[in-house]
Parts: sequence; C-alpha cells; structure tokens
Amino acid sequence: MNFEQNIQARFKTEWLNNGRLLPYHLTLSGAFEIAGKITKKRNELKAKGTLSDKGLDEAMREFVTKECIPDLARSRCKLEASAEAVTAKRQALTIPKPDKGDVAGALLRQELRAHLRSMAPGDRAALLMRNPDPATIAAVFEAPNHLSGIDDQLRTKLEADIVAASHPEKLKEIEVERECINLADIAINHAVDNIRKATGYEHSNGKAFDEFMSKASAPIEAEFAKKGMPAARNVEDMVELYKAMNKQDQNDFIARWVSGELDPVQQQAA
Repeated sequence: MNFEQNIQARFKTEWLNNGRLLPYHLTLSGAFEIAGKITKKRNELKAKGTLSDKGLDEAMREFVTKECIPDLARSRCKLEASAEAVTAKRQALTIPKPDKGDVAGALLRQELRAHLRSMAPGDRAALLMRNPDPATIAAVFEAPNHLSGIDDQLRTKLEADIVAASHPEKLKEIEVERECINLADIAINHAVDNIRKATGYEHSNGKAFDEFMSKASAPIEAEFAKKGMPAARNVEDMVELYKAMNKQDQNDFIARWVSGELDPVQQQAA
C-alpha cells in the first residue's frame, strides 16, 4: 500500500455516507489527483527531450501556476475555514452556568469553594476527579481558581472530563471531523510537496519556494478574503449521487469540487 492508498484507507467508509464529511474526502481525492497530474506532466515534458533542466523547471512552474495551485489554494482556504468552525463547535461545548438568581444556590456554592480550599491539594484533586456532584462543579467553574484552591492544570483536566461525559456524541462528531480535516490537509501538503519537487525547488532554500507558492496562491486567497467563505453547502443529496457514479464520473465530480464549480451561488442582499 503506497502513501496515497494509506491515507485513503484511513478515511472510513461510513464517513463517505455522511454529507457533512464527504466534502473532506472530495478535497482529499482532488489533492491526490492534482499530485498525480503534476508527476505525469513532468514525465511527459522530460520524455520529449526538448527542454534543458532549467527549461523543464520553468515549464512546470508555469503549468502548476495555471493548472494546480489555484485549486489547492481554494481547497486550503475552505479547509482552514472548516477547521475554525470545528474549533468553535468544540468551544461551544461548555459546562452549564448556574442560575445567578438562585440566592440559596449561590450561598451553597460559596461554602463548597471554602470547603475545597480547606482541603489538602491531593484530597481536593481526588474529590473533584471522582465524579463530583453538579453543585460542586458549578462552584468551581463559576469562580477564579484561587477561590476553590485549584490550578489551571486541574481545571483543564476536569473540564475536559466533564465535557466528554456530558456531550459524548457531539464530542465524537467533532473528533471525527477533525480527523477528516487532518487527512485532507495531509493530501494537500502531499500535492504541494510534489510541486516543490517538480518545479526545481527541491534542493533550494524553503524561502524561494514559499515565495513562489504565495505569489501563485495570492489571487485565490484575495478572492476568499474579499467574498468570504461561501455558505455551507447542503451536501446530503450529493452522497447517494456520488456513490452511484462510475469511477470516471467520480473523478470528474472531484475535479469540479476542488475547482469551486460546485460551491453554492452567493445570494445577493435585497
């Protein structure tokens, strides 16, 4: 199993049946298609024998600037926006805040914090990590650490455990989406590495290649900065359609996806 097959295999079959996750597979597959196209073009030009090494590098730079980098830049922009959205989803999974209008509850939480402060650090940590009751949790998280005697490390660990116990399904969805984003990002980086090797930058300093990529990607990045990300596309109806396609049609579909052709039309404000 080669590198691309290994990454493809890590994208689980059930994720392909999920309209929310399918776009990541399209991005992944599209990046690998681009990587293959780069290698094929380089081999074709070299086989002709009409170009010097320098001429071959220049021809490949022109080719990838027109035919490959825009699609990769577009995919990268979408992926970065998706990663930010997933981070926002995770941050939204928080511990419920207590009712500020409940005076009796507020007094109880104050007493609980005083009790926690009076405990030895080891006993305090053991109590909090041993399935504490909701009132104790609320007492700890509505106030600064020093009022209950905990530190940042314990607070972070406690919060992670409580969120995991309170939102197991949502947390699992987030972790799966993060893995899909990671796999798509690996594929994009693989295509970028192919560009580096095929354009004569393999043995040059990284700065020169970064400048080349930045210049070629700039128009797409400016487009996204100006227009913003397109509205989230409802791809549920695309799942069965994609699965029913033959291999050639799937490849065409992937190419249309990475080129932005399947993005939803922006609605103009009235």
